[in-house]
Amino acid sequence: MEKDGLACRRVLLVVAVMLVGAAVALALVNPQLQPSHLVSRHKAIIGGEITRADPAAGTVAFRVTRVCMGEFAAKEVTIQAPDAPAGEPSLYDDAVAGGMIVAYVGKTRRGHEGDVLLYAGHQWHEARMLDIANPAAWKWSAALGDEIVGTFNGAAEQLLALMADAADKRDYFPAYPTVKFKDDLVAGTFAGGPIRGVALYDLDGDGRHDLYACHASGNRTFIQTAPLKFEDRTARLGLEGVKSVSCSFADVNADGLPDLLADGVIYLGSKDGFRRSELLPADANRDVKCAAFVELNGDGYPDVVVSRTKGGLALYLNPGAKGGPFIDATAAAGLDRPEAGAGETGFFAPGDWNGDGRTDIYYAAAKGFFLMQDAKGRFTPLAHRLDFDYKVAGTSDAGLTGAGCFATLWRPDTWDLAAAGDMHLMIVTSMGGVPTSVTRYANEVKVCRVSQLATLAEDLDMDGYVDLLTLTRDADVRPIYHANRGYGSFMLPELYPNIEAFPGKAWATGAWGAAAGDVDGDGATDLVLGGADGVLRVVVSDALAHPLKQPKENPTPMEEKLRNTRLLAVKVAGRVGVLGADVRLADAAGRLVGRRVIGSQVLTGCRGPDAINLAVREPSEYTLSVRFSDGATRTWPVDLRTEKRAIVTASREGGSAAK
Repeated sequence: MEKDGLACRRVLLVVAVMLVGAAVALALVNPQLQPSHLVSRHKAIIGGEITRADPAAGTVAFRVTRVCMGEFAAKEVTIQAPDAPAGEPSLYDDAVAGGMIVAYVGKTRRGHEGDVLLYAGHQWHEARMLDIANPAAWKWSAALGDEIVGTFNGAAEQLLALMADAADKRDYFPAYPTVKFKDDLVAGTFAGGPIRGVALYDLDGDGRHDLYACHASGNRTFIQTAPLKFEDRTARLGLEGVKSVSCSFADVNADGLPDLLADGVIYLGSKDGFRRSELLPADANRDVKCAAFVELNGDGYPDVVVSRTKGGLALYLNPGAKGGPFIDATAAAGLDRPEAGAGETGFFAPGDWNGDGRTDIYYAAAKGFFLMQDAKGRFTPLAHRLDFDYKVAGTSDAGLTGAGCFATLWRPDTWDLAAAGDMHLMIVTSMGGVPTSVTRYANEVKVCRVSQLATLAEDLDMDGYVDLLTLTRDADVRPIYHANRGYGSFMLPELYPNIEAFPGKAWATGAWGAAAGDVDGDGATDLVLGGADGVLRVVVSDALAHPLKQPKENPTPMEEKLRNTRLLAVKVAGRVGVLGADVRLADAAGRLVGRRVIGSQVLTGCRGPDAINLAVREPSEYTLSVRFSDGATRTWPVDLRTEKRAIVTASREGGSAAK
C-alpha cells in the first residue's frame, strides 16, 4: 500500500510540476519581444548601482556606471517613486541599495521620447523623465507584468552584461530552443534493474569512442567497430564477471593505455585487454556508492576518490612515476572528519571552485559540503548558508539524488555548480568567495521533475552555451533538458510550441548514468544514457541540421549567429596530465568563449572522453590553451574565420595536428 501511495504521489507531482511549468512558460516566453528588440526601440541604454532606496522619502537613486548605447550625460539619477497600493508591486520590491539597475531611456517613437523602461532585481518597471532636458530626474509609473517579463527575467547585472555585448554586437540571447536529436540507437540491453555508471571512451586506440556500462548482472564493454556499430567484447577484453555501480577510465601508470576503475578496483590495460590489479587496498571496494579517477595532487597521475554508503569520502593517491600501490590519504586529507562529511552518503563532483589551480570537491550529502583543497592537500569545508535538500520523500535512504557537476553556467570565466535535488535544481556561483544560489534568476530551471538523480552540463545544442540535462531514477519519469540562453538564463524546450527535439524512448524513461561526447565524429556532442529500464542507448545529436541553423534569405539576428557558428574539436593527449586538464578557448581580446575540464562529469560514477567539442558564434582567430593537470601549459592558434570546423590534438608531450 505504501509503495502504491508513493507511485500515486509521483504521478500527481509530475502532473503538478508540468502544469506549473506550462503556466510559467506562458508568462515567461515572448519570442517577439527580446532584449535585441529593446535596443532598436530606445535612444540610450545605461546601467548603474542603486545608492538609495527609501520608501519613506519616496525616492530611489542610482549612480550611472555604464552607458552601453547612445548618449547620457547625467552621472546620477533620482527616481520619484511613491509606494504602490497595498498588494500591488512597487519599485521597492526590486530596487535595493547596492543592487543593479538597467534603464532603456527615451523611445525612438515620436511622443515617447521621455519614456523609460527600468529593470531592477528581476522585474520590469515603467518610468518617465520629468523633463527631457534634465535626464537626471524621473518618475516611476508602474511595475510591468506578463507582457514583458519574457523579454528577460534574470539578474540585473546579467542584463547589463548582455547590453554591453549588444553594443559590441557580440550578444546572443536566443528566443527559441535549437536542440535536436535523432532517434535512439540501442547498444545493449540488460535484464533486471537499471544500468548504473556509463563511460564513453576510446578503449582500443582507433580514434572512435567505445562504451562501458555497469549493471548488477555484470558490466559490459561495447567497442565501436565502425561508425555507430558496436560489438560486445567484454569477454575478449578480460572483463567478464566484473560488476560495479560506477566506472572510470584513465592512464594510471603512464604507459599510454587506458586503465579501468570499477568501483574500488583498478584493472590495468594492455594490448590484449585488462587484468585486475592490487593497486588499491581491499577496503577501497567496500560499500561503494560511486568512485572515480580524479587528479588531486597536481602530479598529473590519476588518483582515486571513493564515496561510501554511510562512510563519507575516501582518497587514494597515485604514487606517480615510482609506481606501486596507491596510498590511502583519507585521514591526511582531512576527509575522515564529520565536518568534511565522514559517515554521510552521497555523490561527489570534482572541480576547481576557487580558481587556485587545485581540485576541490563538492560532496552532495546532508546540507552539502564544499571541500576546499589547500597547498598541503588537506580539504576544509567552506562555510555557506545554502540549504541543499537531498532528502527523498517516502524513504529514509540517502544518496538517491544530488549527483551534480561544475561548469561555466553563470559567467564564462568561473566554475559554477549545478546540483540536482529530488524535485529541484540549484545553480550556485561564487560571489565574493561565498557560494550563492542564483536559481531564482535562471528562468525555467525552476521547472523540474520528480525523482531527479544527476545533472550533466554540456553544450548539447551546439550554440556555444553549456546546457543542463538532469536524469531521473524512475523508468516512468523522463529526464529534463534545460537549454542555456546565456547570461544566467535557461529555457525548457518542451514548453515551447512546435519543438520536436527528442524523438526516441531515451527521453521517455529515467536513466542512472550518462556520458557526453562526439560518438559519430560530426563535431556535435552526443549522449550515452544508461536507462532505468536496463537499456544502453546512444542518442546522436542532430543539432547541426536544425532548421534555424540553415542558410536562408533575410535571416534574423539569432539565425545569423547560428549560421556563422564554428566548431572546434579538441582531443587532449599524453601519458601524464590528461585527466583534469583545463581546456580554454579565448578570442583576440582574451575573453573566454569556451572552457571544459577533462573527466569532470563524474555524476553517478561515469566518464566522458578525453576530447571535447566547442562551438563559437563569431568566425575569428582564437587561442586554444590547455593547462595539463601537472601544471604544464601549451597553447595553439586556431583560425575559425573560413573553416566551419577545426580539429586539434593537444598533446602535453608537444605538437598538435590541426585541420
